[in-house]
Amino acid sequence: MRIKILSASVALAVLAPAAFAASGTFTFVTGDVSLTKRDGKKVAATRGTEVDPGDLIATGGAGMAQLSMIDQARLSLRPNSQFRIEGYQTNAQDTSGAVLNLLRGTLRTFTGLIATTNRDKFVMKTRVATVGIRGSGNILYACSMADGDCDESVADKDAKGDITVNHTIEGSHSITNFVAGDPNMPPQQGGPTTLITGPGQTVLVQGSQPPKFIPTPSFVSDTASNPSNSKAGPAPGAGGGDTRNFAPGDNQQLPPQQQGTGNTPVGNNGLGFVTIDASSNILSDPQNLRDIIIATSGPFLGQSPAADVTLEGAALRGYSMYAPTGNLRPAISGGNVAETTSVSVGGGGSVVLGRYTGSSLGFNGPGSGGPVLGSVHWIYGPSGYPPYLSDVLTGTATYTLVANTSPTNQANTTGTLGSATLAVNFTNRTLNLGLSVLIPATSGNTGGSWNLTANAVPFSLNQFFASTSGLLTIVNGAGISSRTNGSLSGSVEGSLVGNSLQAAILGYGISDLTAANANNNNLVTGVAAFTGPAQDGAAPYREGRISDAEGLLAGSDFSRNYSTTNRPDEVTAGPNGAITAFVAPAANIGNRASYAIGTAQVVQSGFDAETGMVWGRWGNGVAQVSSGSTSRNIDLNQQSLHYIFAGAQQGPVALPATGTATYDVVGSTLPTDRGGHVGVLGSATLDANFTNRTVSSTVNVTINNQTWIGSAPSMPIYRDQYFSATTGNSIPGSVNISPLTISCSPSCPQNPSGSFDGFFTGRNGQRAGMMYNMGGVNGAIAFGRRGG
Repeated sequence: MRIKILSASVALAVLAPAAFAASGTFTFVTGDVSLTKRDGKKVAATRGTEVDPGDLIATGGAGMAQLSMIDQARLSLRPNSQFRIEGYQTNAQDTSGAVLNLLRGTLRTFTGLIATTNRDKFVMKTRVATVGIRGSGNILYACSMADGDCDESVADKDAKGDITVNHTIEGSHSITNFVAGDPNMPPQQGGPTTLITGPGQTVLVQGSQPPKFIPTPSFVSDTASNPSNSKAGPAPGAGGGDTRNFAPGDNQQLPPQQQGTGNTPVGNNGLGFVTIDASSNILSDPQNLRDIIIATSGPFLGQSPAADVTLEGAALRGYSMYAPTGNLRPAISGGNVAETTSVSVGGGGSVVLGRYTGSSLGFNGPGSGGPVLGSVHWIYGPSGYPPYLSDVLTGTATYTLVANTSPTNQANTTGTLGSATLAVNFTNRTLNLGLSVLIPATSGNTGGSWNLTANAVPFSLNQFFASTSGLLTIVNGAGISSRTNGSLSGSVEGSLVGNSLQAAILGYGISDLTAANANNNNLVTGVAAFTGPAQDGAAPYREGRISDAEGLLAGSDFSRNYSTTNRPDEVTAGPNGAITAFVAPAANIGNRASYAIGTAQVVQSGFDAETGMVWGRWGNGVAQVSSGSTSRNIDLNQQSLHYIFAGAQQGPVALPATGTATYDVVGSTLPTDRGGHVGVLGSATLDANFTNRTVSSTVNVTINNQTWIGSAPSMPIYRDQYFSATTGNSIPGSVNISPLTISCSPSCPQNPSGSFDGFFTGRNGQRAGMMYNMGGVNGAIAFGRRGG
């Protein structure tokens, strides 16, 4: 399920200032280790020696060093390494960010509170790449072919220039290559490419080439247990064994006349079914949700039922997060209301925004936080409805600024939002935005101006986000750009709100630490409201789930399947409904990649005559997936690609308000694994509790003489349409609000992992589709509600 799961670990407040101190200290030093201060002075590197922003640390052939930073991050520098602390906080409460520049060698990190509370402000970089922190631990390696210091396992005979390797130990990281051209261009036009990693995944960046996943080199895997870099044998499991041919019983492909002709009959489901008319459901959001942004040093977007929002008059005081998205309870305590503005957005709804001065902010209810530097800005409005609408519209729309808070810095100096633009291209599922912010000079601070621009920002489920580690560029009044100076950073986050998306809300945060005098640095925050044309809430769509045939999500702590919401013409089916092409996410390519069956065949297919829901799987050949100029083959000779798509529908699902229901299996694909085996579905259940807005499911399959049983009790239903459960957790240490338990007979592999990912379809959810992944065993199941 494509829902941003939030945690208190990513939403701590900016606390009151404390005395300035060093950024960190050496906790271990051995061999040849040198420390060069920002002014060029060399200092002995010994245990207890302090380090500050601007310091350069180098190790010799037998040198190693470990540092403990002020935010509890831990850094380990291996032999023959050199890195610079370009920026780092100097007091425990500061959340201004960190920039670590690895010039050569190997750096192992376990990040601290900066990355936990402001992940977009903790950045590592090399000569050819930036590494954004979405988790807690990694090994970063940098070398130069010109210097001849690259390990032979990553330096092939044609390699040139600088090389970077990032291996994720815990959490997740975003690796982006530097490009010689315009960094704002999309990847397919020569712009930078970003890959998101999970635990155990390794990425290579060579020169200006896009990052790519590679098997973990032994010298990287050895770093965890062999810090001296002494030679070792190949990493366990590095070699590949023979794979079995696909099971003979799976060669039951459909006849050629049923494989798909590219025709798209009425409803575009290949079966001539009429599109389901649920347009009467667009009149009101049954959950009556509010999208809420609270901005201090950066924006934080959440959702809450209106009944769970706490107001003081019209001013926001706090809320309890909508249950399927998390269990935080953001609360603003004390202080004075400095601004409050309300804007009507049509349909009886309104957007309200304002800010507090002298207040505290916490995320576990009133009294849970601490004092905030500057102001706490906030804005709320009716959540965009239908929830999927932004994903299926076409055309463009311009949203006009109608209200904003006065931007403030950490000293609570008020400024002006000079201009703001928001242009949405629904056809491309992207938007462009621009902001111009000014803070005047006051006693002790020279103020400044900043222009924020972000182009081709993707959105999904009516929400969007951009940061300077990705598509957002900030240029200050001195001409310094966030693209070239890591001390200038920031983010914007927002959503399209209201029935028919006739408004937008946005929060922004700027961290400018580029001044020579630290007193002139600025942390700037604000919120803004926009209005635009109402969109067609009855735009047709097809919900779908796709299996991870390549196993690229195996290291994910969240979903192991792909979720997609398509326009009907993005799904191509044959005369019997068998799908031969569609649009869906693809790891390492993008959120909107085109899948084509290629030389593979539809080896199994089924359909539901009432709603047009179809399911099946591809095998016995090679499929293709592409986006722009990037493409790759998917070899399906040893595994299957499973799919399940709802029929075309106009309007959202509106589940019964109360009661319970049992869903029976109406069809499924045979389970398969990546070892060439085909199994059988023993049983599957789906039971909904509409009163509690939860659904429970079990799946029992047998494959390769092994029985797998998955159980997911009380999965939250997101906005009457989506549900999901996983064995992992998107944020380590946070509560898994929708756990999946996997058991096996006769025995399970160690710590089996997987996910259930599903949707409801039909006017009132009379059908449901679900994709399961249990330890790499995949399959699709279609359910029908008893009694319709």
